[in-house]
Amino acid sequence: MSEEKKADEPAPEGEGTAPMLPEGVLPFFVSDSHATKLGMKTGEGIVDLVPSMKFNKEQYVKEIQELGFMCPFEPVLKQITECPLDDFLVVTDTASTFGEMFLLYYTGPSITNFLDAAAAEEEKRLAEERRLKEEEEARLAAEEARKNAVYVDEPMKSRVYVSETMDKTAEEIKALEIVRDRPLYSLAISRPVQMCGRKLQRFDYNHDRQGLKSFEKTKYPEFDMHRRERDIAVQAAPETKDGDSQTKWNRPVNMTTQYESVSSGTGPENDTAAPSKADPDALSAMLEKTLAHVEAALQQNETVNIFPDALASVGEDDGVIGSKMENQLKELRNFTDLDYSKNRSLSCIDWHPTKKGVLGVSVCKTLSFDDRVEVSGQVDVANVIIWEFAEWIKPQLVLQSPHECFTFKYNPNMPNIVVGGCYSGQAIMWNLEEAMAEIEKKKLEKKSDRNGDDDDDSVQPPVLPSAMSHIDTSHKRMVADLNWLAPDCQINYKGQVLAPEHLDENSYQFMTIAGDGQALIWDIRYIDISKGNLPHIYKPKSSNDRKKEVEDVNVPWLPIFRMNVKRLEGVGELSLCRLLGNIGSTDEVDRRSHILATSEEGDLVYADWRAKRRGGGKDDDEDDAVNDVPEYVQWMAKDHNRPCVALQQSPFFPDMILSVSDWTFNIWKLGMSTPVFCSPDASTYLTGGRWSPTRPGMLLISKVDGNVDVWDFTDSSYKPSATLMTTPSRITSMEFLTGKPATAKQQLLAIGDVVGSLHVFDVPRNLSKPVTNEKAITENFFNREIKRMDFAEKRQLAREEEYSQNAAAAGMDE
Repeated sequence: MSEEKKADEPAPEGEGTAPMLPEGVLPFFVSDSHATKLGMKTGEGIVDLVPSMKFNKEQYVKEIQELGFMCPFEPVLKQITECPLDDFLVVTDTASTFGEMFLLYYTGPSITNFLDAAAAEEEKRLAEERRLKEEEEARLAAEEARKNAVYVDEPMKSRVYVSETMDKTAEEIKALEIVRDRPLYSLAISRPVQMCGRKLQRFDYNHDRQGLKSFEKTKYPEFDMHRRERDIAVQAAPETKDGDSQTKWNRPVNMTTQYESVSSGTGPENDTAAPSKADPDALSAMLEKTLAHVEAALQQNETVNIFPDALASVGEDDGVIGSKMENQLKELRNFTDLDYSKNRSLSCIDWHPTKKGVLGVSVCKTLSFDDRVEVSGQVDVANVIIWEFAEWIKPQLVLQSPHECFTFKYNPNMPNIVVGGCYSGQAIMWNLEEAMAEIEKKKLEKKSDRNGDDDDDSVQPPVLPSAMSHIDTSHKRMVADLNWLAPDCQINYKGQVLAPEHLDENSYQFMTIAGDGQALIWDIRYIDISKGNLPHIYKPKSSNDRKKEVEDVNVPWLPIFRMNVKRLEGVGELSLCRLLGNIGSTDEVDRRSHILATSEEGDLVYADWRAKRRGGGKDDDEDDAVNDVPEYVQWMAKDHNRPCVALQQSPFFPDMILSVSDWTFNIWKLGMSTPVFCSPDASTYLTGGRWSPTRPGMLLISKVDGNVDVWDFTDSSYKPSATLMTTPSRITSMEFLTGKPATAKQQLLAIGDVVGSLHVFDVPRNLSKPVTNEKAITENFFNREIKRMDFAEKRQLAREEEYSQNAAAAGMDE
């Protein structure tokens, strides 16, 4: 075999060598501008080239002689001169198989082989196009024939039925038939010969007088079966084996121990080897010697409590999300009143602040906006129902209102005072002291009268409101939310916090918000204020005359402070829908007058009713009262695209705020303009949300389908850890039992739905008991999210600055 190989012979497989250059072909370089001049470019891209092109040999040899190296064919002048044909061929190789994108074919055989292969490939491509065109024409023709098909209604012709499973069915039927393994016996029954031809004697039998005739079975002795018995004796005895063993025995030995007491004397007779209590140097030396060991033990957490409670942790496991059965809520109570709450929505729930097992619900009609427009102006009665665990059938109390109350709250320090916000924008108050005293009296009478009737069908009359605000000075729209002010945050009519000598442990004031952009603060001691008994809150003019008038004329209930919440731009009011007060002060910031609210447009608003005026004027300057309005709103941020349905502060992290909207919920940190955590979109509408009062990293989000999603940030943050089934109807309100009535052994959750049922659930232990170091784990999670948001914000600023610099540089170049 010769050492030389043909140029077009492929390299053997497995050798890993590059493809060999065919004979008569030479790769060379052509710049992009020269390719454009030669007419080989088809676009702006580098590889946008024609597959091949012929060039006149005589023309370009002359051009090379005239232009020299400026001609792109100058490096291959020798090969072009050797070409025997009038034209040479240039082929483009976009893959640069041989190092360059352009190949020069300068011999006759190489040009002929390439052109033949190109013609064959082109013929193949044209044949494929013709085939595809014929298939498309056939498909279109078939589609057209199907559309224009003519159906002929011909009578059906009877044919012989042929079953494909006939043989198999016959075998199955044959298998079900009973096959006899012996011939049938024949039995002939006849009467005895002596009985044949004998006359029968018949008689009548009267069962009324002689009773029923019974035919008992008779025993025929010839057919008795004889059983044979056989006595067999069997004895079973276990195998025994004798063995002995000897244990080690230590003989008792008498021993004595002698010790010397530590003496605090200084004489030589008291000088002992033990360290003296009065010697501080020895004690210091001992502590310095053992310091390293004690520090190492503390760092390794090896120190233990030698006096633990052995039964403290019996039956307690780590509260992790377990199986489905462990996560189910246990329903303890289900309250429904046929007269007051049946088929009505429970818009608000509030637990009694001191008594366990007592809670109230606000009952509202489930009407659309159009239906409410039709019934507007008509006289109606709404109710707030108070339920007690001891009574299932009827409510403990019914608080009557002339308008529907979409929100209400117990006074946290005086539980007999209940306030609410009406659909008309008015504030309403009930005093339950007399009604509760009457209930306690009936309970005592029932206990003393043991011989009386236990069934007490007497109905407690509805409790009428003790006060209702004047409609002209109230909200112009429905009261959306209310909050009691803290006992250390009672204010006067200017919004200033009262001095400590005017404060006690009770709360007398509360704030309401509505869609009219106003936040009003009310005082339940409005009668004393109008009489002038509380001058530190408001001092009415001509108080002497006022006292006389108060005795005869009903005092109107007016707000003591009014805050008009407007946008930071100064144009347009904010339609508030959720309120969060009593945020909590820090060492650096006094937040007693700060509130957090959400608007119907989805904005999160942070306001301060003690904000300074824009011009720095005083509150007494009446001339500047119009032009110098305080800037109550400190900052605003976009929270959701729809109104917020729940707003709550974390009980473990005061700076963390939960806001829930239709599809998502956000977690905010006070002082940040963007949320720390944004949840993914839910599968259905969300109706509310609450922080767990015992687990720092757990949220409960209620949905319109009656389920509750459990978000455990110690488990996952991209999806709910569990979904709890509570009610088949839409959940309208949800509230945990907190405060003094709450216990560590049982956690109660109240849920109200759209059909008027109030469900009280016992939260399972794995959802109420915190896991180990849960607060630290949750805090680390929030810190990571905060760092991520800070990095994203800094990165956004850097990108904007880079974009500005690039735009400025582009403008200077132009």
